[in-house]
Amino acid sequence: MKKDKSPRWGRFEELRPDELQAIVTETPVAYWPLGLLEHHGWALPVGFDGVKADRFCTRLAARTGGVILPVMWWGSGGGHGEFKWTFYQAPDVGEKVLDTTVRKLVDFGFRAVIIYAGHYPWQGVMDRVLPAIRAEHPDILLIWGFECTLGGPDLKDKVPGDHASRWETAYGLALLPDLVDISALRPGRGEEEAWPKSGPPPAARQYKGVVFDANDPRFAQFGEDPRLASAEEGERYLGMVADSLVAQIRAHLSRS
Repeated sequence: MKKDKSPRWGRFEELRPDELQAIVTETPVAYWPLGLLEHHGWALPVGFDGVKADRFCTRLAARTGGVILPVMWWGSGGGHGEFKWTFYQAPDVGEKVLDTTVRKLVDFGFRAVIIYAGHYPWQGVMDRVLPAIRAEHPDILLIWGFECTLGGPDLKDKVPGDHASRWETAYGLALLPDLVDISALRPGRGEEEAWPKSGPPPAARQYKGVVFDANDPRFAQFGEDPRLASAEEGERYLGMVADSLVAQIRAHLSRS
């Protein structure tokens, strides 16, 4: 937890009850990163979605104060369910955890809850669960989405996204450069490196636009070539989203 004059923030699981209460009293903001364990091509870690979301939430908390919840790793949806190292759960798993957790956060006294989904298919789950909670608690600022949607209508269609390609790699270079290795994008890999014993899905079940050829350097990716990515463009778009969220949070807390 921060000890200087910066806004007080901490990680939920690391805080004692008195510390949690002090932060909620001072800055009742909760950040919840949603991730997944999923093949993200050869250059990015399989936990990319969760690490990306966690590190972005950390940046936000350092500006506003508040509490960061542990990453939610168990989600569903997407075109990579049969890739090696991927875990997809039944859709209702995420729905139940999302509903229970957000309701508890409101009950604990948080006045703003920001849910950042590193894994894009979380958007549909959130859209099914969270509007009802927002309607029940109109005094709570409840914002959810992934980087392309989280910044609100002013940033609609302005922040790009993909799967493990140019834009996610750019966000990775900005947020987790220590875990990104562009040199891993090379040919020469065999099927045993790419697929579990059950093998690849039949062509009829292959998600259109995803690279399924294990020998292709862009295996498992969907989007533009990640070798075009840069940390600078990642920072630019993430900065736009962060500024929008921080402004909304501060405005809401000033009225609460």
